[in-house]
Amino acid sequence: MPSQSFTKAQRVRRRGEFQHVFNKGSRVASRYFTLLLITGSTSTTRLGIVASKKIGDAVHRNRAKRLTRELFRRHRPLPGGSVDVVVIPRRDVFHAPYADLDRDFRAAWHRAVARLPRPSSDAC
Repeated sequence: MPSQSFTKAQRVRRRGEFQHVFNKGSRVASRYFTLLLITGSTSTTRLGIVASKKIGDAVHRNRAKRLTRELFRRHRPLPGGSVDVVVIPRRDVFHAPYADLDRDFRAAWHRAVARLPRPSSDAC
């Protein structure tokens, strides 16, 4: 079984990259998450997570990040393109069953991907 860890190439890491997604990205809010997506400049879909102190102490922030990474792993395949994704988990994420989180994330993911601009096929 191949490793499911996120390499550096699969993560949004730098402040400028996060700022680019926040400033130019498409925002989709759901009950448990806020997703921001923008067409990526790399060949892979990348994930960034913003878990602020508003959602709790370090234990809660790390749990929210683990849940978010697992949900992202399950729903990330994008045919024919790459995106940069920033996910902001909400406090309610701790009180929901995993099935509800999965359903909510999937719905938000599909809404967000549908909002992305389609690449033009005007190439000659």
